[in-house]
Amino acid sequence: MNLENITQLIKERRTHPTRFFNDKEVPKELIKQLLENGNWAPNHKKTEPWRFVVISGEGREKFVSEVKTELEEAQKNGADIPGDKVNKFALHFRKAPVAVAIIANLDEEHRLPEWEEMAAVSMAVQNIWLSATAAGLSAFWATPPFISQLGSCLDLKPNQKSMGFLFLGYANRPFPANGREPIEDKITWKE
Repeated sequence: MNLENITQLIKERRTHPTRFFNDKEVPKELIKQLLENGNWAPNHKKTEPWRFVVISGEGREKFVSEVKTELEEAQKNGADIPGDKVNKFALHFRKAPVAVAIIANLDEEHRLPEWEEMAAVSMAVQNIWLSATAAGLSAFWATPPFISQLGSCLDLKPNQKSMGFLFLGYANRPFPANGREPIEDKITWKE
């Protein structure tokens, strides 16, 4: 590995909407390797706050059914949950062969600010995403507006928060780079 290779990999990472995924199955061993790479993200106090729930195969429809039941109950209790957002959420599970629920396992001793734990989980996701790119996979991270209603569907503990879902699959077409504004516009040097 050299700087040129990692730079190229970072620039090739893309967000591919699930509507462009095909039906090709993602091998379980590959998913495990991606998550293992996520496990090496930096974090303070060795809290390793990332947790993952892998939803694939027939488990996708079962999970969507559980979510819909949970959301219907929340709506009965006054929650404002737009039906179109629920349908879009379900569509992601139908289009992507794998969904990984991203969970922040917050330090129960509160030794760190919550944002640091969330940042560590985000770095784990970046490791997974870059690894997926290197393996030829596409990824899409989505956080539905009703994410706070999914605690029981994901078996969350009181100290855990869902940060959305990383959908993984193979895309039917490559996505071009959308580019970035020059880094010079984002740096202040104090020498």
